[in-house]
Amino acid sequence: MNILAIGANPDDIEFLCAGTLAVYANRGDKVSMCYLTTGDKGSRTIPPAEIAGIRQEEAKNAARLIDADVFPLNIPDGEVEVSLHMRRMLIEVIRRAKADLIITHNNRDYMSDHNKTSQLVFDASFWAASGSFDGIPGDALCLEERPSIFYMDTLGGIGFVPQEYVDITAVMDLKIEMLSQHKSQLEYMKQRDGFDFLDYMITAAKYRGYQSGAKYAEGFIPEKVYPTLSTKRLLP
Repeated sequence: MNILAIGANPDDIEFLCAGTLAVYANRGDKVSMCYLTTGDKGSRTIPPAEIAGIRQEEAKNAARLIDADVFPLNIPDGEVEVSLHMRRMLIEVIRRAKADLIITHNNRDYMSDHNKTSQLVFDASFWAASGSFDGIPGDALCLEERPSIFYMDTLGGIGFVPQEYVDITAVMDLKIEMLSQHKSQLEYMKQRDGFDFLDYMITAAKYRGYQSGAKYAEGFIPEKVYPTLSTKRLLP
């Protein structure tokens, strides 16, 4: 399968679903990672253009660990909007990735970029399989079928009750390594919020593991909408 993870900001994917992506990659599926924003507001001391460049490099380094393609959309932090233009941008990404399955944000997370990314992905996933709807001009072909969507956890797991779990115990070290590439944000979280972002991620994975009988796990909610329902398990 072709798996596409779409996060609002650089490091969202690594925190919330990198373990699952690593399992997919290890079994031979093609993985792609898309970030809508540049991460330009991810520092109190580094100028926006400079921190954006740092964060894009960090995202590439993380994706390289599982040989994933990266699709940055270069939208400034806080400026993700549900618009026709941004829908077209995501349609192009979904088509270029030839996505069979998309993992993205739940639509009731803690900030606007996450929530609006979720709505954009839902809308774009349908039109990516419509030959009469144009994306951003490019050479990507229309998909034959609408990709299935799975929503990943919220920050802190607040308001999120998983319906499916993926055991990531065997790839937990790889997930840690992927998130560790985001050195600028690990430091920023300590300065801004006073906590260890890496430990926060490990604790969340351990908690979902307790729920599902694994040492470490990630939880998801499938989007149950026509015509993507299936009798087969799509998560690894």
